[in-house]
Parts: sequence; structure tokens; C-alpha cells
Amino acid sequence: MSAGATYVLVVVFPDDVPRTMFIANRGAETIRGVRTGTALGDVVHTYTNNNLSSLKIPHTRTHLRWRQVFTLNERFAGIQQPRGSGRRPDTPEDGFLVIIAQPSRRNAPNSQGAAVSRIALYEVLEPSTLSLDVTPPVGLPSRYLFWREEMSDGAISSLEPEERAVEEDTEWYRAQLDQMAFLGYNTFTKDLLEIGHNQGWDSASMGGPEWMNESKHPQRWKRVLDLISERGYYVLPYYEYAGSIGEQGWGSWKLSRPLGEGTDYTHIKWSEKANANVTHPGTLQDAIRILDGTIVRHHDRTNFIGAWLRNRPGHLPVSFSEAALSRYTQSTGDRITREQLTGDEELRQRYLIWWRSQRREFLMGLRDHLHTHVDTGLQVLYTAFGAEPGPPIDGFNQRIVTDDVAGWEQILREGAEEGVTPLAHVLATEQHLQSLLREPETWEHWEWQHAVPPPDPEGYKETEDVLMTYVFHRAYSVDQAAALEAFRAGSGLAIVRHYPLNEAAMEGQLGYFASDVDRAGAYSMLEEVRAVAHGDPRFIGYLVASRYTRGFPEYVRAFNAAFLALPAIPSVVLTGASQDDEIVVRRYDAGPGKPTYFAVAQTGLSPKGVVRLDLGLRGNVRDLVSGELIQARGRIIELDLGPCQLRALATQ
Repeated sequence: MSAGATYVLVVVFPDDVPRTMFIANRGAETIRGVRTGTALGDVVHTYTNNNLSSLKIPHTRTHLRWRQVFTLNERFAGIQQPRGSGRRPDTPEDGFLVIIAQPSRRNAPNSQGAAVSRIALYEVLEPSTLSLDVTPPVGLPSRYLFWREEMSDGAISSLEPEERAVEEDTEWYRAQLDQMAFLGYNTFTKDLLEIGHNQGWDSASMGGPEWMNESKHPQRWKRVLDLISERGYYVLPYYEYAGSIGEQGWGSWKLSRPLGEGTDYTHIKWSEKANANVTHPGTLQDAIRILDGTIVRHHDRTNFIGAWLRNRPGHLPVSFSEAALSRYTQSTGDRITREQLTGDEELRQRYLIWWRSQRREFLMGLRDHLHTHVDTGLQVLYTAFGAEPGPPIDGFNQRIVTDDVAGWEQILREGAEEGVTPLAHVLATEQHLQSLLREPETWEHWEWQHAVPPPDPEGYKETEDVLMTYVFHRAYSVDQAAALEAFRAGSGLAIVRHYPLNEAAMEGQLGYFASDVDRAGAYSMLEEVRAVAHGDPRFIGYLVASRYTRGFPEYVRAFNAAFLALPAIPSVVLTGASQDDEIVVRRYDAGPGKPTYFAVAQTGLSPKGVVRLDLGLRGNVRDLVSGELIQARGRIIELDLGPCQLRALATQ
């Protein structure tokens, strides 16, 4: 084996009963979970509410092949994976471990345990042949696919060679770009601020440590952009902005203040070392300075599509400082005090409306700066949710949302901490949308409702190029068109998948542990297909736990190729196109002289076989991924559709 070479890891397992298991590839420093049937996948007991859900996913009654394409690192750990810096003593000459793990019965109450029949490793002799051929529409707006890795860059954080997965940063990111090419993602995302801290860009030339903490790797971002320029990908930097956090940085002053008498909004001390006050004009100028240092100064190196901001606990909170209250008075003419706000809920709600308008002005100011200094098409995405799994539907209560209530009530022991909620009830009462729009619950003297204020997507309906991102995770999060439509802005819909970290799920047996979990086989793209059917997003992003990989890449590639082949223009659902309600057809009218496009989303869990579709116009169509010409009989075409499948078509 050789470092830098491309390999395929194959794990074969039976799909016969519910299972949750994790596959750790130490050679690539990846961990990925897989679940079959009704298994929960994500663990029950952790420090976050994982929005657990179980569906009656059919078993194939066959052996499935989990296949991972990866680049072999130069150094890797054994059983115990270090968190961040730590010895990685093994090299390709030593071989690397493939670990199959299962959570405890308490954390996976209906899983029948890990089962593997075969593990194999293959070398890819011509890696360039693995790149997915993606064909975006010509002369029309594009769609974007991207991911952000939370706990992965520890592999290259140390300055000590034996603690690094690869000696050169560029090799780590070259492997990530190879993974993008293989899976069919077209947009590179990297965190440049994590919990407010500089993650590898040159802040010294923008003001030095008094303004922003300096990275141990200040040229990393520049080198990564040079790599990307060779590939032609789009770039969307990610920022957990809390104000600049240098010795005299804007965020270090902590100009936002809670409504009560304390100085912190939450008990998360490591997140509240800094904050920024969006009502203060200086905050916009401080954030612009960061964009100048990470986007504007590099705009001629690559194709930026915008900036992605995310609020972590207490970073961009609702401020009740005297200065903020004074600005409210100047804006509205109403004099208020914190005491009045504490005792008058109607007044507090009026103040929150004003504060949200200030947040909107802040985001629009960032957009305008990017439009002026880079390109008028750049977008600003804003994720209001700090928790990895996204907001829970039932506050502090751990619920299992399921289409088999009786089955789960039998599985869970009497007195279990978690409860069972019928899927039909969650959908009928729009609980997911409500969870996104309401203030988070709080306790004691803390002010979580002000630390992570919810999004207000209705304020961006007519706003171009600023989007509040919609949280998706479980199937119920993408099953209702109205919920997705609520987050559509002037320039489209941006959805972001929030994966739970499952941090410490293996209770220290494997060292540091953080992992996403996917469904097995075709069902691994269930949520994405339903998102297109019911919401038709322009942006699909992923907040992932660690180094990103996928175990059933054929389904990921098929979806991504079809998604990116469709234009990012408004669509309509063709009512009556199919006699099967689980098949949704969207039509995109691109204008005179251009093709008419169609998205066919098979949202069901069972294969449909050959189905007849009425596209509403006569003539043949072509599959935009395979190139196959599909003959029409009048207005009718026939397609062979499997479960959870997206097809992209266009007229000739």
C-alpha cells in the first residue's frame, strides 16, 4: 500500500434485520454509521437530542456492499483515535485497521448488532476515471452541493510530523477534492471561523493578534484555493462568527448583553468567550474585514459563490445592552428598559421584531459588500441553529418519531426516558416547522431563547441573495411542502442536513469518536429525493461530524448528477403526471429557445417498475445523466423507477 494512492474498502453485510453499526477506516481517518430497517442509527443517550426517528424501511433480504473510495493517509492511529493532535504511529507499511463497531443495547434498543460477511480492499489504478461527469444546464442558473466537516481538521492541526495524518496540508485537501469529484459535489466548503477562531487564513496582514487570533497555519486557505482553481469548483467559505476575537477584537468586547443580570446567555462557557451585537454598525464593519481577508483578497483565484454564516450559542445573540436599547429608541421613538422588557411579553416581542430587522440589515450589508467587491451573484447563507442535530420537536423530551408506534412501545422498557410519537401526528401538527421557528426552551437564569434566536424566513421572501437555511435530517423534515416553502427566499431555497455527532457513542473504546449515520442502499438518499419533490432546493448542504465519506456511493452519485443537471429556476408540480402519489414530477420552463426540464422524484420505499408519466407536452425527452433518449407516445413516457430515486429529463 502507498500513501496518497486511491483504494476502495468493501464491507459486505446482511440486510435481514434492523442493525446499527459503525465502520471506521483508520487509513483515511473516517468513521461512518449505517442503519438498516427500523434501526434508529443515531444513538439514544448523548448530550444532544438527536431527533430520533424510525421508519419501516424494507429489508432487501440480501447481502449489501458498503463501498468507500478513499485516499490512504501517510500516518494513522490504531484502536484509540486521538482527538485532534495525538500520535498517529502507523504507516502504510504497517497496514491500517478497519473497525466494525456497534453501540450498546441502551443506545440502540432494537438493533440486532453488527454483522459482516466479508471485508475487502482494492487499489484503484486509474483514479481519474472515478470522477462523476456532472453536466449543469447551459446558460441557466446552477445548483450547489457542499459539505462542512466539523471534527476532521485535527488530523492536520499539529506541527509535529508524527501527529499529522499527512505532512502537507494540501494533500489532506487534495483528497477532499478527489472525494468531491467522485461523489459529484460541485462546491467546496471549509470552516474559516470555528467557535469564532481563525481556522487557517492570514489574519496578521489584516490587523494582527490585537484584531483576530492568528492561526498556526496562516497560508492554508491560500494554498487550498490554489488547489481548487486547478479543479474549477465553486467555493463557499463557512464562518462561526462571534466578532473578531483578538486581544482587542470586536467580539472580545462582548457588546451583547442578556436581558437578565448575568453576563453569559448559556452555560456553554467555551462558546461564549466572545459575541457580536448586530445592532451596532461596528459589527458589520468587523465582519466585512473578515470577508475581505478570506474572500475579497482572493476573488481572482477561484469562483466564490458567497459566504455561509452560522450562529453558535451566544455568538450573535439578541442584545439588551443599554446601547442596543438606545438604538431601538432612536429607531422607533419608544423608550424602554430591561425591567419593562422582563415584565411585558408584548413589549419583548416588539423589541424582537426590531432586532430581527437589524440582523437582516447586517446580513444584507455583507451581501452588498460581496456584490460590490467580488460579483453581484454572490449569496449569503445564514444558519440560525447552533446544535448539531438541529432543534428538537419536543424541547428537552427525547422522542422517537415512528410509523410503528405499537412496535416501539413494545421495544422500549417501562420507565424509559425516551417516548414515542406517531409520524402522522408530527406531520399533521407541522411540528418540524414549529421547532424551527419557535424560541428554544431554556431553564433557570439562562437565556437560550436569546442566545440562539430562531430564523425569521418570512423576512427574506423578497430578498435576493440572502437565505435563511432550512434544517433537514429525518424523513418527516422533508415530507411537507409548506414547511420547505416557508424558507424560500428571493433567490431560492437553501437546505442543510444536520447530522448528530454521536460523540462518545462508543464510550471511549475507540478513543475520540464522532460519526454520521446513513441509511443502507437506495434509502440513503430518501431525504434528498423527498426534498426535491416537496421543496426543490437550489442549495443542499451537509453539516457532517468528521471526515466525509459515503458507503453507498452509487446512489449518492446518481442523485447528485440528476440534481445538478436541473436548472435553478422556479418549477411547478405537474398535478396528474402520475397516477401514483409517491411519484412527483416538476416542470421547469427555461424560456424561448431553451429546453423544458423535468425532475421525476420517486419518493416511495418500494420499486415501482415501469411507470407511465404524462409530461403535458408531446415529444421525446432525454435523460440528462445517462444521455438516453426516451421515446414518447404522444404525451406519455415510460420510466423504470426504483425506490428513492431522482431522474432529470429535458425536451429535445
